[in-house]
Amino acid sequence: METNEYKFFISDCKKAIEKNNDIDVSFNIDDISLKNFKSYSYAKKKAANLRQKYINNIDELLVLFDKNFSEKGNEINWAIEYDTLIEDILKLLREKKIKEVNIFENKFVEELGLVKNLKQEDINISSESKKCVIFEPKYAISQTGSLFLDFKSALEMDFVMEAELKIFILPINNILKSIEDIELLSQLYSINKNKTDYLSLTTIYTPKINNENNVELFIVDNGRTNLLELKEHRKALTCIDCDACKKVCPIYLMIGDEPYNNVFSGPIANVILPFLETVDGCKHLSFNCILCGNCVKVCPMNIPITDLIIANRNIFFENRNMDFNERYKVKVLKKYLIDRKKLSNKIWKKELLMKFLVKRKLTIPRPLPVFSKSTFSQIKSQK
Repeated sequence: METNEYKFFISDCKKAIEKNNDIDVSFNIDDISLKNFKSYSYAKKKAANLRQKYINNIDELLVLFDKNFSEKGNEINWAIEYDTLIEDILKLLREKKIKEVNIFENKFVEELGLVKNLKQEDINISSESKKCVIFEPKYAISQTGSLFLDFKSALEMDFVMEAELKIFILPINNILKSIEDIELLSQLYSINKNKTDYLSLTTIYTPKINNENNVELFIVDNGRTNLLELKEHRKALTCIDCDACKKVCPIYLMIGDEPYNNVFSGPIANVILPFLETVDGCKHLSFNCILCGNCVKVCPMNIPITDLIIANRNIFFENRNMDFNERYKVKVLKKYLIDRKKLSNKIWKKELLMKFLVKRKLTIPRPLPVFSKSTFSQIKSQK
C-alpha cells in the first residue's frame, strides 16, 4: 500500500496523534430520541428499510421524478461525473450571460469542487448575489416532482428563493418516493446531527411553469453507480450524513478530518471512498478501522459499516489490489488461523510470527500482547 496517498495519510495521522487530547466515544441521544419516538430502534429500522428499498429501485424513482418534474415545464440535466457537470454549468452560464454566482457549499457541492472550477473560468463568486445561486437540495421527491430544501439560515433561504436563476445540484441517491417520508428521515438526521427535534428552516419546493424558466436541476452520479453495482455496498448510499458514526469512532476522534483530504471522512469514508475515487488511491482507508462496531450501533440507517469494511478488504485481496508483501502476510495469517494444530504451537513460535506480520507505523513502539500459555480449548478441557 505504499502509494503517495497512503504516505500522506500516515504523515497526517502522525501529526494528529501527536497533538491529540483524550478521546471520548460517548454519544447519548436517549433523552431526545425517547421524547420523539415510542421505540427509537423501530424508527431506525423503518427508516433504514425505506431508504434501502428506494436505493434498490432507484431507476424507477428517477424515471418517475423526471416525468413529474418535466410536466411542470422543467428539464433535468443528467451528469455522470463532475467534469461533465462543470462543462454543462459553464455552458448554461454563458447562454444566460451570467458572470457572478452565489454558491452555497453543502457536502455534495464541495465534493464536486464547484467553487474552484468556476473561479478558474473567471466566474465571480459572490455571497451577496441574487442573480444566480447554486444550491444542493436535501432530497428529490419522485411522486410530486418536488425538491426538499434545508437552509442553514433565513438569509440563505431568502437568497435561494429570490434568485433569478436557481441551479440545483443533487446526487442520484438522494431521492425519496413521497413527501410523507421526509418527516422520519429529517427527525433522525436532526437528532443525530444536532440533538434537536427537527430541522429549523425547510421547504418543499415545486418549480412551476413560468416565462423566465429560472430553474435548472442537475442530477449527478459521480461514482455512486460503482456502489450500486455491489448489492451489499448499496446500503452505504442510504447514509443521511448525520455524522453519528464519527462521534463514536476512536480512530476518527484521534486523527480527525485532515488525513482524509476529502469531503468524506470517518467510518463511512472508509467504506465508500475506494469506489467514489480510486481503489489504489483510497484502499488504505478500509484498513483504517479496528472493527469495534461503535459506528454500527449508532447509525440511524443501520448501515453495517464494519461488515462493509471487511468486504472491502476481501475485494482488494481477491482482486490483487493489495501489494504482494501484504497479500503474502494475509495468506500466512489465514493459514495459521484456520489450522487448529498451528494455533496450539508453542508461545515463542506464535510471538515470532506476530513480530514478523505486525509492524506499527502510527503509534509509539510497544510490546505486542503476550500469548496465553494454554489455548482456550486446552483450558476448557482441563476443567
